[in-house]
Amino acid sequence: MEFTGERFVPQCQGEIAAEHYHRYFFASGFVSGKRVLDIASGEGYGTHILAQSAAHVTGVDISPEAVANATQKYAGDRIAFLQGSAAVIPLPDDAVDVVVSFETLEHLCEQEAMLSEIRRVLRQDGLLIISTPNKNLYRRDNDRFHVRELFRKEFVDLLKSRFAHVSLLGQKVMYGSLLSGTDGETLLLRQREEDGAVERMPFTEQARYFIALAANGPLPPTQSSFFDYPLEKSDLTAQLAELQERHNAAQARREAVEAAYTAVLASRSWRATAPLRRLRHLLKGKRSKS
Repeated sequence: MEFTGERFVPQCQGEIAAEHYHRYFFASGFVSGKRVLDIASGEGYGTHILAQSAAHVTGVDISPEAVANATQKYAGDRIAFLQGSAAVIPLPDDAVDVVVSFETLEHLCEQEAMLSEIRRVLRQDGLLIISTPNKNLYRRDNDRFHVRELFRKEFVDLLKSRFAHVSLLGQKVMYGSLLSGTDGETLLLRQREEDGAVERMPFTEQARYFIALAANGPLPPTQSSFFDYPLEKSDLTAQLAELQERHNAAQARREAVEAAYTAVLASRSWRATAPLRRLRHLLKGKRSKS
C-alpha cells in the first residue's frame, strides 16, 4: 500500500514509525493467549505484531484495498481480516478479550457509537487499549482525515461513559535522557531558556498522544517504556540524506555545465570565431569612450 497520510505503512520512517510501532509493541504485552480485535488495522503490520503472542487476532478496516492487502500479506491460522466500520463492527457480542484501537477515534464523527460497539464485542472482563492525539498539542492542520480530535478530559469522559476503570498514559517522540521508575508520576524536565532553571511538569500534559487502558474489571499494571528506534531511520537522518542528495545533484549539474563549457572552448567553431569576438570587443570599447 502507498502512504496517503490516512494509514501508516511500514515503509515510512522517522517519528511516525516510532510512534506507531511503539504503540503496538506496548499492546502486545497484554494479549498473550487472548482473542484480539484490531480496529482500523490498515496495512496489517500491527495485527501481525499482536498475533506473535495472541491466540487469534482479527483486523477490521473500512477500506477494501487495505483488507485485501493485509489478507494477502499477513493472513494465517491466527490472523484474519474483515471489512467493516469501527462504528458497526462485524463481530458478534462478547467475541474478544482485547480490543486495540490506535489513532482511529479522531477519524470518526460517530465516536460514541464506536465505543458502544467496542463494549459490545468485548467480553465482560475484556480490555480496551486505545490512543488518540492530544488536541492541546497536536498540530497537523492539514490532516484532512481527522474530523474530531479530543482534549484530555473529553477523551477520558468518553471512555468512562462505557467503562468503569480508565488508566491514561502519554506518548511523545523526544530526544533526551530517560530515567524510569515504578513509583509516582513520570515528570518531564525542561530547562528554561531565559534563566536556565528547570521546569517540572507531568509528562501526560505534554504528551502528543494519549493512550488509555479501559475495562469494567481491574486494570492490568502498566510500565513506562522506551522504544529504541534506530537513529539511521530518524527524521533528522532522513533530512540529512535528502540534503546530501540535493547537494550531489547540484554538484552533478555544475560538473555537466563545466564540461559543456570546456567542450565549447575546445571546439573548431569557437576557435574560428575568435577574431570576430575580439573585433566586437574592440568596437564596444570605442563606443564606450565616445
